[in-house]
Amino acid sequence: MTNKLVQEAPFHPGYEDVSYKTEASPVIAELESFRKMNAHYLNFSEVIVNFCKSPKQSSASS
Repeated sequence: MTNKLVQEAPFHPGYEDVSYKTEASPVIAELESFRKMNAHYLNFSEVIVNFCKSPKQSSASS
């Protein structure tokens, strides 16, 4: 039966990525906000790591 259904529904290239550009599901919108928040935290942690790796400057100069 599966082979018959595959033969009756041929592949249409370009339709596998079809989406509605103007509408987003609430789940996708929430995931996108989590991704943005995660990217913000990762960028901030990278700044902290780079600061810790930087050579120490002496605060008291003679």
